Parts: sequence; structure tokens; C-alpha cells
Amino acid sequence: MVKAALVKTMKKIWLGLVLFASCVQIAVAQPAQRALGIWADEDGKSNIQIADCGGSLCGRVVWLKEPNNENGQPKTDVNNPDASQRGRPILGMTIISGLQPNDESQLKGLVYNAEDGKVYDLYLKPQRTTMEVEGCFAYFLCGSQTWTRIQ
Repeated sequence: MVKAALVKTMKKIWLGLVLFASCVQIAVAQPAQRALGIWADEDGKSNIQIADCGGSLCGRVVWLKEPNNENGQPKTDVNNPDASQRGRPILGMTIISGLQPNDESQLKGLVYNAEDGKVYDLYLKPQRTTMEVEGCFAYFLCGSQTWTRIQ
């Protein structure tokens, strides 16, 4: 009788752990699902598409308010520290990489800033129609924007 009660209790504990683990996975996946789509930056200069890139999320430039330079040519990555990359067009460039859930409301990854040629830590807090975007150098030197969902 005691053995049967112990087995029944162990089954309940096991089931509770499985349900808890499932809830944690769903909660962690939510910011990633909310981030998917096309977002307009706060300044209206570009639109970034966040998509699945095989195990993590990434973001690429899908629209530029001013896609061409002063010579009428497509803007390129002229500030890249790697001279071999300076000719690549900004439009279509992947600028966000390695986005992974950081907690149940935030994603963490890296962002490349073509304006200065540097890579920064990136923190995203996606909501239904807006996303808080924070880029940081050395974690405490940060700048933030609020992006708006386009699609």
C-alpha cells in the first residue's frame, strides 16, 4: 500500500516537472516568435527583417529610405574595417546575428552598425507592435530605439 502511494506520488512529481519544463520552453520561445517580421527603425531610415537563420535569429536590411549614395550608386559598407567587405551593398546585408532568448522577454545577439563599422551587443524586447532595441558597447554604454512592426 505504501509502495503504491509512493509510486503515485513520484508519477505526480515527474508529471509536474515535465509540465514545468514545457512551460519554461514556451516562455523562452515567445520573444523569438514575437521578434519575427519586418520592423521600421525609429528614425525611419531602414526596415529590418528578423528571421530564423538556422538555430538563431538574424536580421537583414530590406529597405532603405536613401538606398543610393550621392553618386546615385547603391550604398555600400564603406566603413567596414575589413577592406574586402567595403563594396558589399547595405541593402540586403545581414546586420543582426546570433539572436537567442536571454530570458522570457528578451533576445540577445550582435548588431553590426554600417555607419561606424563596429559590432555591438544587442538586446531586443519584442512586443506585438513595437520592439525595444538596445545596442551596447561594454554593456553600460548603450543606446536604444523603439522599432515599429511593419509586417
